[in-house]
Amino acid sequence: MLRAFFDDSGTHEGGRWEPSKVVAVGGIFGTEGELRGLEAEWQKHLDRPLCGSKPKLSRFHMTECQASDGEFTGWTRTETDYFCHQLGTVIIDSGVSAYGMACFRKDWDDLITGDARAVLGDAEGNCVRNCFLKAATWAQMYTFDPEMIFFIDDRPHRQRENRLVFNVFQTQSMPPPELVGLSFVTSHKLLPLQAADLIAWEFYRYAKDTLESGKLQLPKRQQFHRLRQAIAVFDLQIARRESIQKIADDAGNRPHLKEMAKHFKTFDPDGLVFSEGPRS
Repeated sequence: MLRAFFDDSGTHEGGRWEPSKVVAVGGIFGTEGELRGLEAEWQKHLDRPLCGSKPKLSRFHMTECQASDGEFTGWTRTETDYFCHQLGTVIIDSGVSAYGMACFRKDWDDLITGDARAVLGDAEGNCVRNCFLKAATWAQMYTFDPEMIFFIDDRPHRQRENRLVFNVFQTQSMPPPELVGLSFVTSHKLLPLQAADLIAWEFYRYAKDTLESGKLQLPKRQQFHRLRQAIAVFDLQIARRESIQKIADDAGNRPHLKEMAKHFKTFDPDGLVFSEGPRS
């Protein structure tokens, strides 16, 4: 059974937070063997952080780690950076593949409207769609496993759309693997989702730097540069205004856009029975 894990970054909204300029979704996918190896090594670092010099951690959360907050309170920048380096090594050595999709929120909101927005979603929804597509394409290119399941961070207000998008992928006539399940989980329960959190966070920072500079560039963070170079299959996409305009133009030329939009607006995915794990 192939598994893919996705987490978001830059998606906070409301309250004291201003909406971020960049939205990113990223994650990892791999075979059972690759993911079992990742889980085993990851747990060792949670049980004995920094070779036992820090108390046991209940989970890894990149934002807390980088802010020296929560369970990482009192950690120095050197300590948090080295711990992330150790976990990055676990991801690299496991052999899993990775993907990240980022989108500039304002450009997407300006250009993707009406029926096109219903089909393509908001900036985050577009990222999720691309993650699902990339995971399925990776499986077709690099594996022979007949089944695959997706795991995504549990954010209740996004579940309906993500279920709907998954149903669209699931019901298309596509080459194997068969997409057999979509589960909404927290990183407290699944260690690979913690690895997806690290990937998504690092990629979000890179995409944010790209927005500020106005052009693609080498990553400022050495950790992300290392991951990008060392993970055998690590694809990245950043939707900037020029590419978003092309997406808008293409959507406008679709012959059945209005019918597709109606489906996305009215279909009830919660009426479907979704597998929450591997089939018995």
